[in-house]
Amino acid sequence: MTRIATAAPRAILDPATRAPLFGTYAGSLPRVDLAPTAGALVRLRREKRWMYVTMASDEVLAAVAIVRLGYAANAFAFVVDRRTGRVVADETAIGPPFVASVEHGGDLGIEASFRGGMTWLAITRSTQGSGYVLDVRMRELRINAWLDGAAAPPALGVVASLGEGLLTTTEKRAPLAAHGQIVVNGQGYSLEGGLGGYDFSQGLLPRHTAWRWAFLLGRAKDGRPVGVNLTEGFVGARECVVWVDGAIVKLPAVQFELDRARPLSPWHVRSEDGRVELGFVPLGLHREERDLGVARSRFLQAAGEFRGRIELPGGEAIAIDRFPGVTEDQDVVW
Repeated sequence: MTRIATAAPRAILDPATRAPLFGTYAGSLPRVDLAPTAGALVRLRREKRWMYVTMASDEVLAAVAIVRLGYAANAFAFVVDRRTGRVVADETAIGPPFVASVEHGGDLGIEASFRGGMTWLAITRSTQGSGYVLDVRMRELRINAWLDGAAAPPALGVVASLGEGLLTTTEKRAPLAAHGQIVVNGQGYSLEGGLGGYDFSQGLLPRHTAWRWAFLLGRAKDGRPVGVNLTEGFVGARECVVWVDGAIVKLPAVQFELDRARPLSPWHVRSEDGRVELGFVPLGLHREERDLGVARSRFLQAAGEFRGRIELPGGEAIAIDRFPGVTEDQDVVW
């Protein structure tokens, strides 16, 4: 297998030259601070940060996001009952930037929160230091959960150039053991026996940014936990990986096929060499479309199930059978 084995650097920027240490790494990123790379006005316009978590068990699939822009903040959470295929919760909150915080503290982990009105979301490093705790309180939704990474493969860390002096950092990790409960309007859903993963990103992004993304979790036929991250556009193949057998394994670049007019119809994700061949059947959809004149966004995220196969370097193929996960199509001017 072609494993990503280069350890994450001790700093995002070279201590001597202050140049970004671009690369793809195994292990959590160091503290992310982009202040030395751009002035305050540029960071206000271009710096974006988010922390995203998805969790799934036989009963439920949930996604939680906290996003902080230089001039605004938003958060959303949505929940799909896997037994009925229905969206049982879909809530969004928007506010000024000071209601949200997303910080990567290196060895201290990632801390993210959104506190405004009736909305409270917090993602914090667990006291054991091997995962994250989620506390979500919205109008009809409560999540008390934790992700345990003690037995999981290392995180994927990427520091990537976006051209014209812009860059992004991302840390993703899966599959982590999921625990806890989700309650929607008094109906409880257990996460026990399930899996989860997260996506932290912080960067100075182009005014027009677009990507398609898939993130899925499940167990191979022999019971091994598996996590997969696939991206087209933006950072692209640098973060196309599968987590399996305690390692991060590189995958080829992929292309997404979807009907934007009917996003609940099946999606397909494929690589040109045939090593990645996945079909995705959405069960539910979270959509945000805004036009504020100077800023416009078209964002949709579907939650559902994947089927297909992924061939690892060396020839082993992992059968993907009803793996829960999400797909995303984003095109934003910000």
